[in-house]
Amino acid sequence: MGVVLLLGAGTASAQPADPYGPSTPPATPPASRQPPPLAPPKTPPAQPPQTPPAQPPQQLPVTAPPANPEDPYGATDPALAESVAASLVDRAQDLLDARQFADAKQLAIEAIATAPHGPSAERAQQLLRSANAGLGLRGNDQGGHRAPPPPPSPPLTDTTPIPQPGSDGQHDALPPPPSHGARVAASVYTGLYGAALGAALGTAFSSDSSGQAEGGVALGAVGGAAGAVFIAPMLDRKFSPAQVKTIGAGSLWGGVVGGLMADITTGTGSDSDGTSTRQVLIGASLGGTVGGLAGWGLAKQDKLTEGDVALVNTLAGIGAVGGLTLGMLMQPAQSEAYDVNSVIGIGAGIVVGLVYAPQSNTTERRMVRVAGVAAAGAAVPFLLYPLIYDSTSDSDERLVGLLSTTGLVAGTILGFRWTKHVDEGLDVKPSKQDAPPAVVGLSSDGSWSLAGLGVQPLSRQLDNHQHGTTLTVFSAAF
Repeated sequence: MGVVLLLGAGTASAQPADPYGPSTPPATPPASRQPPPLAPPKTPPAQPPQTPPAQPPQQLPVTAPPANPEDPYGATDPALAESVAASLVDRAQDLLDARQFADAKQLAIEAIATAPHGPSAERAQQLLRSANAGLGLRGNDQGGHRAPPPPPSPPLTDTTPIPQPGSDGQHDALPPPPSHGARVAASVYTGLYGAALGAALGTAFSSDSSGQAEGGVALGAVGGAAGAVFIAPMLDRKFSPAQVKTIGAGSLWGGVVGGLMADITTGTGSDSDGTSTRQVLIGASLGGTVGGLAGWGLAKQDKLTEGDVALVNTLAGIGAVGGLTLGMLMQPAQSEAYDVNSVIGIGAGIVVGLVYAPQSNTTERRMVRVAGVAAAGAAVPFLLYPLIYDSTSDSDERLVGLLSTTGLVAGTILGFRWTKHVDEGLDVKPSKQDAPPAVVGLSSDGSWSLAGLGVQPLSRQLDNHQHGTTLTVFSAAF
């Protein structure tokens, strides 16, 4: 039994110590098992202490400064600096395309500092100007490395205090209403009307012809300028271009008819001394006023487009010229017959234009071409007049009048045919909506439509299991 215990003890002592176990001193083997003591090692003779050689003090590495003190990347090699600058420029271009002007400006400045003399510097200068333009600056001012942030957006709710009536606060002036784009047309029409009215007033302050001429010219110029400067802007702000041109056309043709009627009424009779300039101007002023009021009433309905007004003007002008050429063919005894023919022609042209305009596809550009072809057809026969002139006969005037009238009519017809597809579908009023579908419909532009499909469910909420429908017989849009 004792031998077994000794063997077990010997075996346990041969195992390595547990590094994670408690730190207990190892058991002392029995005396019989103690190994013989070892001889003490020989101690070498003491050596004198040696002083280690002096080491130089350790120094930290020092990085040489960049060649360009403004270069944030320290690229001393020109090729490397140009490569870095090119990368910065490319990135600045991307930021500029994304409308990040402040960051694009920063990178452009860094690219210029990195390679100030390379090809990338020129691109950077261009990007810098573009970025400054986007930031509201001028030129290529580098003005710091970072542009200030944009101002904050205004609040959705206006917190500006409203001054009370009677307070000392000054009210901000409201901006004028926006223009509708008819300022030029309004200036022309009001200038003509103001000139006729001013000239008529100017001729009333003198009894002799020279004084009438001077007064008419002076006040005519003042009236024309006043109409173009003061009246035209008000019409432009208040009415659409089609309405402005409707009022102006009424005033124009009313003035022409008024002047012709003054010549007709005062120039006829055996005791007549002819029509004076004052009478013609007074008639034109009155006619322009009446025509302008009629155009005002028509413009209030807002049914005509700009092309419709151009058609009325074209046909009225053709009627006026046709009345004169037809008078040459007739050779009347009284010269006032020419005026009568023109008045009739103008009236007929206005009526036909107003009736035909809603059914037509006419624009201002198309009417200019039609008027040009018609005018050429009426003017070409007058080239023959010097060749066939005969002072003893009226046959030459009759022939030229016949050819001119024929050419005017033929030119009008050809002009409409040649321009049939010009600006097709553009003669509409975008501000108006067409009538709902119906068997009979009247659209906002005055045109009628028949056999329209006006079947629809009683309610949009009905499903397929409910079969309520309606049939619209008549619809209209005003």
